[in-house]
Amino acid sequence: MNDYRFFLQKIGNSHDMIDIEPDFWGYVRSLGNPHQVAAQVTAANPTDCGSQENSAAGLSRCLIAMAHKYAPNTGAGFHLTCWDWQTDVQKCVKDYTDLGAKNADFLVADVSDRDAGWYAQPAHGARDTFWNDQKAAAALGWYKTMAESVGKPVVLWQIPVGNMAQNNTLNHYKDDKVDWFFAHMDQVANAHVADLLFGPGQQEQTTVESDGGNLINKTIAYRKSGGTALK
Repeated sequence: MNDYRFFLQKIGNSHDMIDIEPDFWGYVRSLGNPHQVAAQVTAANPTDCGSQENSAAGLSRCLIAMAHKYAPNTGAGFHLTCWDWQTDVQKCVKDYTDLGAKNADFLVADVSDRDAGWYAQPAHGARDTFWNDQKAAAALGWYKTMAESVGKPVVLWQIPVGNMAQNNTLNHYKDDKVDWFFAHMDQVANAHVADLLFGPGQQEQTTVESDGGNLINKTIAYRKSGGTALK
């Protein structure tokens, strides 16, 4: 907790975004009700969190409260580690409500950590992670449900940069999410998604330097178009 405080103090009054621990909350969820998952909160940080309960729910509230205290101009968000969202959205809603997500400034969700063309290769699992309107609608529905359940916008991160003009070789893998998002910004805004963060999740993936200018060109065109109002 001293290291975390030091980190926040270094941020100070600058304007930043903190995505608080992608995988840890999934581990907490696997153990049960966050209020009943034991954690040393008061003893670990009596200075800032002496009034919090000694549980994972108390820890999550402590982390957000510290961010607001030491880095007041920075937004602090909880990562939605809900691998079961397609079968039990309401469990995700309940767990993040128990974790105190209403105290955060935003929620963070993954789209995919690799290009779809990379995942499609047999050596990488032969998985189909390309999007279509049905898959996109399901994901956006989940984002919207989570946003409305805690009254906070959603940030999507690690969105693959690949496009269908690539040839599925190193740093040139196909994907369709950049093109889909820019073509459906009204649906994105309607799901209360406030930020799209594009970038590879692993060194073999397509990057903004290797995508043939697709992401930059679409970003410039979108800006010139005036953008889409948030909802």
